Amino acid sequence: MSIIKGLKNIEAVIDKPRNSGTGAKVRWLKLDDGQSVKIRFVNEIDEDSKFYNEDRGLAIVVNEHTNPKDYKRKAVCTMDDEGRCFGCEMHRKDMKAGWRPRLRFYTNVLVDDGIEDPYVAVWSMGVAKSATFATIREYAMDADGVTNMTWKLKRNGMGTETNYTLIPGASDSDDFDWSTTEAFPLESAIRQVPYVDQEGFYLGFDNPATSTTVDW
Repeated sequence: MSIIKGLKNIEAVIDKPRNSGTGAKVRWLKLDDGQSVKIRFVNEIDEDSKFYNEDRGLAIVVNEHTNPKDYKRKAVCTMDDEGRCFGCEMHRKDMKAGWRPRLRFYTNVLVDDGIEDPYVAVWSMGVAKSATFATIREYAMDADGVTNMTWKLKRNGMGTETNYTLIPGASDSDDFDWSTTEAFPLESAIRQVPYVDQEGFYLGFDNPATSTTVDW
């Protein structure tokens, strides 16, 4: 499957050697250069976490292709589900062109930016060589979960020179009140395009408004 849940399954697909529909409209986590916010993970990384809650569910990792000339046109690899994938075909034609499938992490976070009331947004990031994801992964393994604390997140830089600093706070002394927090269904946030429509989507022959707006 192209959507991976659970720490053991995430670990397996990350460590495994790899060869060189339309997502719903959601609120994405976006920070300006130099902006710092407080966040709280809504989804746990693994169902074995002692903080896991079925209602809030798990974060996901997705295998995606991105048009190297338009980073907003990214979609789930369909090779596993359909046995064919336009992104994989482009990658086989030219393995240096940038069409290689890449793993991407998606999770809901509760954001406190000091301006608005706290709100839920979907946070997306690449997995490979990501210090930010490595921090999340380590806490999921070593601290039994990631939803039991507030984190500080800061963005520095723009475009391909962007870096994010993620610092965990102290663990909760009391149970956090999740009663007013509603997690967005992550499977609806990702862009799943049937093979028959993929060439038009990736190359921009469809409505430009259908491209994603994730800037991570």
